[in-house]
Amino acid sequence: MSRAASCRLAMAVIVVVYLSVSGGACTVFSYAGGGVLLFGNNEDYDRLEPHIWFLAPRGPYHGVLCLGFDERSLQGGMNSAGLCYDATGSCAISLNWHKEKPAALPGWLSQVLQRCATVDEVEAYVRQYDFSSSGMAQYLWFDRNGDSLIVTSGADGEIAFLRQQDGYRVITNFNVTDRSVGFYPCWRYETAELMLRRIEAGTSTPSVRTFRSILNGVHIPGYTAYSNIFDPTTLTAYLYRDHDYLDVRVVDLLDVLAEGAPAEMTLDAYFDATASD
Repeated sequence: MSRAASCRLAMAVIVVVYLSVSGGACTVFSYAGGGVLLFGNNEDYDRLEPHIWFLAPRGPYHGVLCLGFDERSLQGGMNSAGLCYDATGSCAISLNWHKEKPAALPGWLSQVLQRCATVDEVEAYVRQYDFSSSGMAQYLWFDRNGDSLIVTSGADGEIAFLRQQDGYRVITNFNVTDRSVGFYPCWRYETAELMLRRIEAGTSTPSVRTFRSILNGVHIPGYTAYSNIFDPTTLTAYLYRDHDYLDVRVVDLLDVLAEGAPAEMTLDAYFDATASD
């Protein structure tokens, strides 16, 4: 077996084991309409300590709020241009090798958040690299124009780019290009989609409160380590930990960056440091 094939097999095994142990993990969704832009995520994984850190803007690079786990394992974030993303583990589809392209770097997600402002720029960046050895999770990108982009592995072995303007998007732990890959049907997907459809139908209001209700409706007790809602228009983040949606930290990204990006810390430490008297 070739090295590339071995790497792809290893990535597939890791994804399957991870999802099996956690009972299926992570729900990511967005909504754009009526002048409202919102992005939500439940990070369903309890085996590593959640961390928060910030990347300061410098020259042409955007400032970034980063969320993830130990050793800066970046899982999602929002930059000062209003570009947001998060990911789900869902893909067991091997990607074709493109030897004419350089291999994707381990820190490519940080690079995208620092360099890109729109989903168009995200797609252009990803198309430059070969991901056959590193593998491709399933990503939902969302910008302040109301454009969303799902990036995942397609059934043909190529990276699929699924664009949409306005409306809602949801990803969980099945491949949106082939629902037989991953965990489908998915009650979290169905629940989130139902609640987002109510917004489109006008029977529910697109708001942080509604997004918080969606997060609460799809969380996994004992597994949802943290949750976040991003508003790319105001560059405001709403952070929650351990599926406690009454205890929130509101982060004004531009204010934090103006004061100087604080050092990386655990999410628990951040909550303690920012607790109200």
